[in-house]
Amino acid sequence: MHYRPYHNSDPPGLHQLWHQSRLGKNAAEGFGCDIFELFAISPPYFERDGLIVAEDDAGRLVGYVHASFAVNAAETALDYEQGILAALMVHPEYRRQGIGRRLVQHAEQYLVSRGARTVEAGGGLNRNGFYCGIYGGLEAAGFCSEAMAGRDFFAACGYVAGAETCVLRRDLQRSRDPVHARLLRLRRSLQMLITDRPGPESWWWFCRFGQMDSMRIELHTRETNDLVAAGQIVGMDLFIPKWGVRSVGLRQILVPESLRRYGYGQFLVLEICRRLRDEHVQLVEAQVSVDNVAALELFTSSKFELHGRLQTFRKALG
Repeated sequence: MHYRPYHNSDPPGLHQLWHQSRLGKNAAEGFGCDIFELFAISPPYFERDGLIVAEDDAGRLVGYVHASFAVNAAETALDYEQGILAALMVHPEYRRQGIGRRLVQHAEQYLVSRGARTVEAGGGLNRNGFYCGIYGGLEAAGFCSEAMAGRDFFAACGYVAGAETCVLRRDLQRSRDPVHARLLRLRRSLQMLITDRPGPESWWWFCRFGQMDSMRIELHTRETNDLVAAGQIVGMDLFIPKWGVRSVGLRQILVPESLRRYGYGQFLVLEICRRLRDEHVQLVEAQVSVDNVAALELFTSSKFELHGRLQTFRKALG
């Protein structure tokens, strides 16, 4: 087995490996090689030395690992002290031969050479700069439970469990909106603004979601036009071949701190779902950190159900 950095001729082999590796229900399938290149190779911070492939003597790509870095707090550049493993896969016929572990070792060596002090396999919410749109659902925030790279594998590589993200979904064709007096009052006093302009998003957002269909939704008071809540929907059309339904991701639901506990967040989520149902969208997904109790309560009260979890694994590099 040979291990080497990425070559410009690799995308067809990597694309084929993706579809052969049985990555689980949260991995898109049925897309072309150009889509794979868009989400895996095209981001401006891609470095060829960070994508390491394993090939056999016949030149067949049988595995790869993709190492990169998290973003800084301002979302203006990468933070080279925080390494991530954006992807890791081995062809099913070549598993349990030590290939995955060797790939991880090569990735760690690359990260250390670039200044990383820690590494988080899977990235985590808003940390993985690759594969958003084709893995994980709304966001590539970690490894799904069906993936090859699970707890036992990373434990053997010296990793411990890291951040955990809840994948929440609502089937708009099978669930009804909750009805109570407060929501009816809010409908009379609020108006919704929908725009395809992304708003004051960061460099990091444009790198990850700029090539996807997205819309910004705002709630304003009718009398004073004050902003009371805002959110964003992102198209997930690349999952249609896998899931068989039209899906949309819901993210960045924000309510000013002074206006919380008035029901604005729930009203916004429910109103978005109502309008998406009218547009023949069947599935809506949100991803929330397991520690974000308030957001979990918001989506649960809006008829979202826990569909799965995305897990990361952490290690200190020395």
